[in-house]
Amino acid sequence: MSIINYVANSGFESGLTGWVTSGTVTLNSTYSQTGSNSAQVAGGTSGSYIYKLVSVPDSNNFELMVSLSKNGSGLGPSVIIGVFYFTTGLVYQNTGLLATIPSRLPDGTANNWKTAYFNVEPAFPGATVAQIFITTGLLANSADLLVDDVQLLNSL
Repeated sequence: MSIINYVANSGFESGLTGWVTSGTVTLNSTYSQTGSNSAQVAGGTSGSYIYKLVSVPDSNNFELMVSLSKNGSGLGPSVIIGVFYFTTGLVYQNTGLLATIPSRLPDGTANNWKTAYFNVEPAFPGATVAQIFITTGLLANSADLLVDDVQLLNSL
């Protein structure tokens, strides 16, 4: 049995290439779970987010893994993570995951990370694109979010 990660540049080693960003999102080359880089998504009430569209086989079950931390020892941001399925023409089909992680993230500047694991519901037949969406909840004065090692896995 082989495990496939459908997310290219999952550890941000090629910068933010292939990721869509909104708000204040930067590449952090100081703190990472693995490799040299992570994505830094502004906390507070910025409404910043990242997402990636990946091609997936339809009707399969997936597991999503993502490493998270906060940038500093202050109040951590809450995190909202979603996996949404679309057809090749980007017509929405269904939601595979919508999860919230509370604001108790570890401090990435002290090399502490939380790896979150989620079972993702399968796509409806015909859905061949998955959108992996990561955003901070709107929490005043919260630290920035650090994201690394985003993996959408399928066992074959």
